[in-house]
Amino acid sequence: MIRTALRYHRPSTAAEVSELLLQHDGDVAVLGGGTQLLPQMNRDQVHVSNLVDLRGLGLREIVATDDELTLEALVTYSDVLLSRDVADAAPHVQRVSRGVTGGKQLRNTGTLAGSACFAMPGSDMPAALVGLQAQYRLHGPRGARMVKASDFYTAAFATTLGPGEFVEAIVIPRGTGSTGYCKVKHSSGSWPIATATATISETEARVTLGSVQAIPLQIDVTDLIGSNETRRIDDAVLRERITAAVTDPWTDVLAPGSYRARVAGTVAARAFTELEGSLA
Repeated sequence: MIRTALRYHRPSTAAEVSELLLQHDGDVAVLGGGTQLLPQMNRDQVHVSNLVDLRGLGLREIVATDDELTLEALVTYSDVLLSRDVADAAPHVQRVSRGVTGGKQLRNTGTLAGSACFAMPGSDMPAALVGLQAQYRLHGPRGARMVKASDFYTAAFATTLGPGEFVEAIVIPRGTGSTGYCKVKHSSGSWPIATATATISETEARVTLGSVQAIPLQIDVTDLIGSNETRRIDDAVLRERITAAVTDPWTDVLAPGSYRARVAGTVAARAFTELEGSLA
């Protein structure tokens, strides 16, 4: 049960959303899918007097062009899994969406933008989007602006969203290269302990770790690519690079930071193993 007096707002334009968020700054929450927000309000962990529902804006389109894929703010995991455009332009997003914790109910209700904004260290989507070099289109009192996903996260549960701003869409570029993925968790119903999105193109290779630190950790490993004939990355050297990069591992009820730091190199290596066909 939500214990606080609550005023519900359902604006019909992005400008109205920003106006409400600015007007009630510090005492307002944005409602998208609600899979994180509403349980926290029921547990009396979030206390706000105003709730701004984005559903009056629509914002459920998936738009593909030759250059990029746009997922609007209310696109759910199920929308992504049913989309041929996502399958063609960003199959990694489908793979990550298929494995999110919570089962069918969460996939039908939870939104990718909501997960991105919640900035929970132990969640799937933020690091996956950073790994795909996605950008977020933010709308605020001064209109729209684009922010790289890699620049969006500042701390656990904290982002660069300013007063009056909300995420209007996620924009994923095409042609970011081949992608490999690995996730470690206790069971199908638990949050991740560590994830790794590995990408390699003609010019660079990088790995993005999720759940390992407070915010997604992106590591450039281009210099570790082998000769032009093999283009393989030595697992032992990669593990050393990853271990050195994890300087402030995240601790929660699922795992201590020391364990996350210990497995991060192995998770990254397994993600790159998926790319062996592309590296040949």
